[in-house]
Amino acid sequence: MEKSYLYEFLVRGTPSGIAGAHVIYAADAKNTLTGEARTEIGAAQPVALIAGKPGCPIADVVGAVNVAALAEIEQLREQVRARDAELAEAKQQLQRQADELAALKARPVYPSIAPAPAGESA
Repeated sequence: MEKSYLYEFLVRGTPSGIAGAHVIYAADAKNTLTGEARTEIGAAQPVALIAGKPGCPIADVVGAVNVAALAEIEQLREQVRARDAELAEAKQQLQRQADELAALKARPVYPSIAPAPAGESA
């Protein structure tokens, strides 16, 4: 079984405030008989919203949420940078093709029968 990771963090609220919270951790595992990947989801554990109360300390849970979110943000930033580079290359290629097309359009279609400049005879 792989290392466990934060699977769910739930905070329950009421009109008067937070009623409670729980956290669930999961881990990826492989079925030893079939080799299929599966996710093993743990039981819900209470979150201690106040220091010294029973349950997972809220600071640990929020810290794990922040670390996961920051890691995902960095991964998405890398994807954006890669897409920006691909887009810049595509724009350059498109510009080269537009320049080539303009050059082709500027050439006479039939150079041997192109009209002679004014004042010249054929």
